[in-house]
Amino acid sequence: MKLQLPSVGMRTIKTAVAVMLSYLVFVPFGLFYREELGGVLGQMGPLYACIACVVCMQSSLGQSVQSGISRLMGVAVGGVLGVLALVPGAVASHTLVRAVVLGAVCVAGIWLCLLLNRPAACTMACVVPCIILVNNMMGAERFFYAAARIIETVVGVVIALAVNALLPDHRSEEPPEKE
Repeated sequence: MKLQLPSVGMRTIKTAVAVMLSYLVFVPFGLFYREELGGVLGQMGPLYACIACVVCMQSSLGQSVQSGISRLMGVAVGGVLGVLALVPGAVASHTLVRAVVLGAVCVAGIWLCLLLNRPAACTMACVVPCIILVNNMMGAERFFYAAARIIETVVGVVIALAVNALLPDHRSEEPPEKE
């Protein structure tokens, strides 16, 4: 029995190139989650841009665009919900209240994404506010965090789309014949 190894295709190559570029975009600016920079810059780094590249790189440019739009919408909805959930201030000191708010922001995030006809955005609309609430971000830090996640995601999505559009796609137009 002959072991047949999978080949490394163009989607894999494109994903790797996009991730490398997303990482390298942050190098010249020294943006690696350095809190001493303060504000949004102190919250920025390449991680979420690299993740956005991996998630958004699809087999076709059209699929990548749709995935990127959903990712951006989910992060934006989640960032807004996470920030708004902390406005009352009661979440910070009560475990039970925080648990209820976590559930409520997930319901709100999913509902909003479905309302916007973007079910693929639901995951990020829940993940981002959970990070904000569980990490107990207060004051301006929560705004900086939400803004940094949106900026990093935009960077990753734009790079993934550019790489997908610029690198060749070697798939043939006709499906291969079965023997």
